[in-house]
Amino acid sequence: MIKKINKSIFLLLLFFSFSLSQTIVNASVDANRISQNETLGFKIVATNADATPTVDISPILKDFKIISGPAQQTNIQWINGSMTSSRSLTWTLLAKKGGKINIPSLNVNVEKNIFRTNPIGITVDKGAGRAQMANLFIEAKADKEQAYPGEQITVTYRLFTRLNLSIEDIEYPKSIGFWNEDLRAAQSVRFNNTKINGIDYKVATLYKSALFPTKSGNLVIAPMTAICNVEIPSREKLKNPFNEAFFNSMFRETQRQFIQSDSINIKVVKYPISPPSDFSGAVGKFEISSMVDTPVVKINEAITFKVKLKGTGNLNQFNINSINFPQNMEVFPPTSSFKRNEFRDDITGEQNFEYILIPRISGKFILEPISLTYFDPTIDKFITARSKSVPLIINPGNTKDIASTKFNKEYVSLLGDDIRHIKISTPSLYSKGAKSIPIWVWTSYLIAATLFIFPATISKFKDNRLSTFSQRQSKRALKIAINQLLKRSNDPFALTSNVIYKYFQSKLFLSSENLDPLMIESVLQDYISKSLLKEVLYLMKVCDAGRFGPDANIQISSLQQESIDILKKIDKALA
Repeated sequence: MIKKINKSIFLLLLFFSFSLSQTIVNASVDANRISQNETLGFKIVATNADATPTVDISPILKDFKIISGPAQQTNIQWINGSMTSSRSLTWTLLAKKGGKINIPSLNVNVEKNIFRTNPIGITVDKGAGRAQMANLFIEAKADKEQAYPGEQITVTYRLFTRLNLSIEDIEYPKSIGFWNEDLRAAQSVRFNNTKINGIDYKVATLYKSALFPTKSGNLVIAPMTAICNVEIPSREKLKNPFNEAFFNSMFRETQRQFIQSDSINIKVVKYPISPPSDFSGAVGKFEISSMVDTPVVKINEAITFKVKLKGTGNLNQFNINSINFPQNMEVFPPTSSFKRNEFRDDITGEQNFEYILIPRISGKFILEPISLTYFDPTIDKFITARSKSVPLIINPGNTKDIASTKFNKEYVSLLGDDIRHIKISTPSLYSKGAKSIPIWVWTSYLIAATLFIFPATISKFKDNRLSTFSQRQSKRALKIAINQLLKRSNDPFALTSNVIYKYFQSKLFLSSENLDPLMIESVLQDYISKSLLKEVLYLMKVCDAGRFGPDANIQISSLQQESIDILKKIDKALA
């Protein structure tokens, strides 16, 4: 009974002593002087607190970067019969700059009470000459210290080490005021041997990027941070009586280290003269060209207008000037693609734009040249590059062709099958109560019954018709070509050329894109004799000469008949 009373009194005294103790909050660091690549341990301890403290750490983010934390810990100690408790929060910090830095006073909340910590002064050594002394560091190097807006700056980050290590994590820099293009990010780090002032190092490229300034002024390229696990000799090595590699490897331990490169200052100067009014921000060296997929079409037939922009510089960061197309052409928004040369550090590549044009009237037209004004930083001048003009011949077409490009021809054909036009003729009427049933009623019922009973047969017939369409078209290719060649035309050369290409397209199952004499030659050379191939190629060249010049006028009388004879020979050879 006495033991129980003593125990209760002891616990009661313990409670009162604990509740009457005063809460104290302190802040501390594990070192007041560090190098720029060393981390700093920062701890806030609340003594005699019943709850874990909370703190706003944002005021220190201006000068320090949080690597890890906060880590929580609770300790209880008995000293000379009295108990003390503490609850702590710990962070691992990395200084963003060198020199003298203060960790400011922070507000700490403990059980609805607010405490303020003491400010702490830190000295961060910039590490001058560390390349000769340090065992591990990251070098950040830019290919230029001054640039124009939009000019490429290539920055390389390399890791130098004299220790065995493994890279745990890399935080790539994010610089303000620059457009960034990755050139090389380390997938697997490969080290090479090098020397700095006679000292052996292993070096590996961690990252390479192309930065393009977006404004003028003094800009800063942010540093890179890496976390490495470094092998260092263990304290147990001191007890190792053997001095051999095998035993040395047994007495090693891994230490986690945080390293950071220096930041780089870049001076971005303004252009030497005011940019021209049509300057859209292109900086480098560029060429521009334009072309169409076919220079001769009919009204309402589509033309693909291609613009190619290639060169070295800030590609993909500016727009080409607007293009003035003829008013009688319908123009659709362009599609674009970009292909970069991956084997060059300077951003080099090719950007393509494709416009779909639909001519609405016939005639001869010229697509005007496209200009691009760019700044060449190697000669400090603005230069204007221009493409060549593109001629177009729009031949008259069928006025019943589709005049709007909302729907393609196949879709309009389907619409035609669905539309049932209103009959304007007087219908046949029958008097009410007549017993005779018209024959068309019996026929309708019979057809309906047939469709109901034999749907599978009809579906199979349709599938067979669709699957053999290309073969049937190939067999009828010669007949269709002869019928078209027998027609009269104001331009027999264009007619003959179109008929020949359509014949080969149907006969040989070719795509209608990019059909030309070279394409026909490559396809036919294994199927017909050389003399016959020579005849058909000569005929196609005559057609081209007649379409675009006066050189073949003497052939106009016999052109279509000669074409019929040659196509018959080819069809016989391909049978």
